[in-house]
Amino acid sequence: MKKIKLFTAVMSFAVLAFWGCKSKDAKQIEGDWNLVQYKIGEKQIDFSCATISISKDENLDIKVSGFSGVNSFSGLYKANGKKLRAEPGFISTKMMGSKEDMEFERLFLNSAVGADSWKTKTQDGKILLCIFNSTENSELVFAKASIKDASWTLTAILKNNGVQSIDADKTKLPTLTFNEENKASGFSGVNYYSMDYNLDEAEKKLSFTLGASTLMASGSKEAQELEQQFYINLDQTTSYSLVGNTLTLRSKDGKILLEFVK
Repeated sequence: MKKIKLFTAVMSFAVLAFWGCKSKDAKQIEGDWNLVQYKIGEKQIDFSCATISISKDENLDIKVSGFSGVNSFSGLYKANGKKLRAEPGFISTKMMGSKEDMEFERLFLNSAVGADSWKTKTQDGKILLCIFNSTENSELVFAKASIKDASWTLTAILKNNGVQSIDADKTKLPTLTFNEENKASGFSGVNYYSMDYNLDEAEKKLSFTLGASTLMASGSKEAQELEQQFYINLDQTTSYSLVGNTLTLRSKDGKILLEFVK
């Protein structure tokens, strides 16, 4: 998957102005967000999956990454209170999607180009982040994201010192669901399991305490090996990242252990 430099002083993506740097207000918008509403003027725009993740880097700048419908992007932003300004040097993957998804991505990025302010609000018990473009009278509305919002299916696993994609033709894919009572459950390749988990979404920390599982032994050799490695990797998990539809679990030293998709 190739990465390209998107942003120069004359390229429109360079001013994807969302958030910024040494503003106390910017603390409110740190975290993971899912797009839930997109308006231009009086028109409601249909959208595919789009996300933004916001955190401070080692220089206290605001580090931004996300998924814009087809591609993933990342970069740095600065803010002055509720005002916005982008920094140059964003990078993005360069993938092609369906006609509908590519059109959404184009609209999404065009609306974001002139974004000049933001605010947060609470609606129906949910925290919403609103990004405004006063020039085109557009609004992007994001809801706070959580790994507890969805069920996850395994797509890749660290095995033999390398991350390997899972062949769905050879074995049924393991799953993972987070319940509100700090219980995780799912299918591990042969058996069904339940275990405790500890989650700190602000710091992206996650760990599991291995619990109970069924005692089936009828799976293929590949499925049994996958299940064993799946449990080992869950036990080694200390942190995670959430980008678009992808959940990545990592070890203490930052190695990718497991990758899931919604």
